[in-house]
Amino acid sequence: MKIKKSYLLILSLLYPVSYSALSAPMSVEERLAALEKDLQDTKLELQRYKEQEKKNNKNIVLVRDKSAESGTAAKTASTAAAKTDNGASAPGTAAAGLSPTQSMTLHELSQYVKEDIGFTYSGYFRSGWATGTKGAPKSWAIGSLGRFGNEHTSWYDLILKQRVYNKDGKTAYGVIKLDGNVGQSYSGAWFGEDSSNENKLQFSDIYLTTKGFLPFAPEADFWVGKHALPVYEIQMLDWKSNRTDAAAGVGIENLKAGIGSVDIALTREDLDVYNRDLTKYQTLNTNAVEARYKGIPLWNGASLMVLGKYAMANKNDTQKNNESSNNYFPLKDSWLGGVVLRQALPNNGFNEFTAQMANNSIASSLARYAGSSPFVAVNGRYYGDHSGGTALRLISQGEMYLRPDVIMASALVYIRGQDVYSYDTGAHTDFDSMRAVVRPAYIWDNYNQTGVETGYFTQSNKNQSGKYFTESGYKTTLFHTLKVDTSMFNSRPEIRFYGTYLRVLDNDLDQFTFADSKKNQFTVGVQAEVWW
Repeated sequence: MKIKKSYLLILSLLYPVSYSALSAPMSVEERLAALEKDLQDTKLELQRYKEQEKKNNKNIVLVRDKSAESGTAAKTASTAAAKTDNGASAPGTAAAGLSPTQSMTLHELSQYVKEDIGFTYSGYFRSGWATGTKGAPKSWAIGSLGRFGNEHTSWYDLILKQRVYNKDGKTAYGVIKLDGNVGQSYSGAWFGEDSSNENKLQFSDIYLTTKGFLPFAPEADFWVGKHALPVYEIQMLDWKSNRTDAAAGVGIENLKAGIGSVDIALTREDLDVYNRDLTKYQTLNTNAVEARYKGIPLWNGASLMVLGKYAMANKNDTQKNNESSNNYFPLKDSWLGGVVLRQALPNNGFNEFTAQMANNSIASSLARYAGSSPFVAVNGRYYGDHSGGTALRLISQGEMYLRPDVIMASALVYIRGQDVYSYDTGAHTDFDSMRAVVRPAYIWDNYNQTGVETGYFTQSNKNQSGKYFTESGYKTTLFHTLKVDTSMFNSRPEIRFYGTYLRVLDNDLDQFTFADSKKNQFTVGVQAEVWW
């Protein structure tokens, strides 16, 4: 009835003169008179619809009230309410789950259409403007000093998800995820593979995920394609404590097992393994098995996850011979193990504590100060003599309300490694690293916060000859944000106005300087971040 009503109104506005009137020439006065009459008729018809709708809505209220007393009576009354004026059932009533006279909002209609066609489009991006006292602003050590005022590119994720089957309790969805970067320096933003081009696009995920097809675990999600188990992000530092790069894979998630549930995946990532002169490489096949036992309840508001990953090489005879002749770096298996303890805090705050240990090339990734995601290689490139050394990492991150109008987010990381290959100081390196970022803010209301993000880090590497190398610095960002809720981690969109001071204290590992060979930089800017 609602759709019919809107349809008649639109027709009356677009075609206000009746067909008989159009069959003969009419003066302007006659056309205006005919238009006025048609509008009057439409107004009367709409009034009749409104009166009828009020009566029907009263019936609906009665149906809802009686439903608590008798399910059978409620069903009968609901059926009666779902009749048109001539007693016929309204078309589409059963499909929509609504009486034809119930008012459907635009949001409800949109949600129904989305569920009916099974398609969702979600995504994320951040972008903004900034300038510095010494020319164009430069980012440095985001993974150690924090993100606010220290990001000068536009990252994005675009996710397309289409339901392709839904019957007998079984569903299947095709998922495609694209992500990449758009530079904020030049007006042109053409994609390209040139290393100097900062505009990038890739298919990071393309897979089929199903539910209900595994007879032994109908509740589990079973997927096949280019995908991996969910990442765990250290949001303030823009790297992941748990992440697997995958070219293809197969996995099961949310498999019920005792008091928790299990995620398990087998993934592939082939690597370019270089010769000792770094002039040539051979491509080796590697596979990784990863398992997580999650959702283990502990005490009130606390849960535990135990995880493990093992990456192994699958070499052919030629590749084995190249390694044994010492022409190429040997690709060694690598593992990662750990636990994640999550504690819920008042007002939807939380703290997440992670402890991890890794060896070989994954330990080398943990030794990086700028970014510390646990990768087997760096952008698919593998080199170095990984001697079996290990690294231990402790992480604490979360947000809490110090009082109703004060919130604070934080990320604290400590890493220690022995006898690992460092991409900065070579084989048989020992290192210690500590980084801390805190972000307190005053909450004016749900839409405004003012605060400061401060970050400090220091890392010391000792190479195999006993020489020490130190990298350290600090950052202070004063900001005001326009928000849609009070949470720092979980509410978007957000617009940030900021001023940032960055200072390099030691640069033994990367020899980094800002413009004019300076060790400091001040920038001002505004950044938007949104997900949907």
